[in-house]
Amino acid sequence: MRMEKILKFLSKLTFKEREDISRLLIKVRSGNINGLDIKKLKGYKDLFRLRKGNFRVVYKKNSDEFEVLKVYKRDDNTYKDL
Repeated sequence: MRMEKILKFLSKLTFKEREDISRLLIKVRSGNINGLDIKKLKGYKDLFRLRKGNFRVVYKKNSDEFEVLKVYKRDDNTYKDL
């Protein structure tokens, strides 16, 4: 269900925006996070927020697992339903 929402959101973006988010996710997955605006979310053990302009990517990172939970444009509901 999550992946369907993420794919639907990404399909509404411009090609450039999709490429930017894709590059960011590749960097995070590879562990190359230098220069990225990433913060650990308060109250969660393994959830992080990646910020790029108006876009937010919420993801879960364990030692051997990387899972994107949300990709949104920033608004009041970005961090709800985690």
